[in-house]
Amino acid sequence: MDVVRPIPEDALVDILLRLPVKSLLRFKCVRKNWCALIKSPSFIKEHFQYRNNNCARLFVCNMKMAPELQPIVKSVVFSLLPEEIVPGVTPEQKTLLQLPRVTDFMCVAGPVNGLFLVQKLLYGADVCLGLWNPATKEFRSLPPAHFEIEGFWSHNNDHQYGFGFDLVTLDYKVVWIRVFWDDLGLSVYTCVYSSCNNSWKRLTLEFPPISNLSAPLDATYLNGVYYWLSKGLNGIYTILSLDMISEQFREMQVPDITTAHWGALTLHGGSLAMLTSDSDQPMTSIYDVWVMKQEGNWSKVLTVQPHIDSYWPINIWDNNKMVFEIMETSQLVLYDPKTRHVTDLGFQLDPNIAGCWVFNYKESLVPIKRGNETRGEDNAVKQIEHYFNTIPADEASS
Repeated sequence: MDVVRPIPEDALVDILLRLPVKSLLRFKCVRKNWCALIKSPSFIKEHFQYRNNNCARLFVCNMKMAPELQPIVKSVVFSLLPEEIVPGVTPEQKTLLQLPRVTDFMCVAGPVNGLFLVQKLLYGADVCLGLWNPATKEFRSLPPAHFEIEGFWSHNNDHQYGFGFDLVTLDYKVVWIRVFWDDLGLSVYTCVYSSCNNSWKRLTLEFPPISNLSAPLDATYLNGVYYWLSKGLNGIYTILSLDMISEQFREMQVPDITTAHWGALTLHGGSLAMLTSDSDQPMTSIYDVWVMKQEGNWSKVLTVQPHIDSYWPINIWDNNKMVFEIMETSQLVLYDPKTRHVTDLGFQLDPNIAGCWVFNYKESLVPIKRGNETRGEDNAVKQIEHYFNTIPADEASS
């Protein structure tokens, strides 16, 4: 009689590390020791690092408005493109989540270790945040952050967020920077959310003087630090960073871009990068990609002058390819500066709003649920739909 020998643990780990998240979620049900291994923090970290060696996939969030409907209804679709995009061939889209009728969706930011931060408008002026892992299909609404400041008012645009990981406490943190104005000037308040404690706290440290913080093209979190681009009233850029461990702000210098009229932060090859242009006008801009290998030490790694019609940069993919929006047709395209190939990505954007986000995405097993919270794909989808105040079709059309 043949005896089935168990797979050696090192061989089992090597096999499981090569599998996508969807397969691993199923294999948790095979054996208890498999489940314990797949759920262990060490395996989750090693699996993400293993997958991190592969090319990131393009993750697209496309929002469209229906202003003829009252209240204003939005449709939001989250799509994932394949690992390899053939030049000149529109890639197949995989829909991860579709919200056909919502009223309060604002934006999405990330990813950090495969997690996204989503934002919705709450009660006309306030904001509510949530965490989402598309691979595990887990969702978690964050508790409200209280900014109890009498006599002040703020605009919705006076919000900036950071999302990162505390390497010491192994805690995911969300940073919320909010600017309040009154007749005398402005005040900046910063709150930090801890996923371990599921609570917010206010930082009482001195905030560097700023005029405007810009949202990055991708989540600019690296090695425990999150970065924002700041532009002063004099047009000069600086970089503001927050250490997730010490929760202290710092300011850094940008590349020598005295002639640049536009800039944005992103990631490039595992380093902080800044995308700049010599003009803020489409069709005429030449784009440079600067990479910071060490703090304050910047080098130009790429210069792109697209040979296409009116365009606007959305992000960088695969280190040297760029995603542009064609302004005249509201199409999303991938441009390869080496071959000058232009590939239609198959998305029709809404020309009336800035409602398209394109991210470099690698899936992960990172959990965001707490121990007493239920799991399951159907439950997660219902939670997201409930979170975004979904409008039934008959009500939206009435």
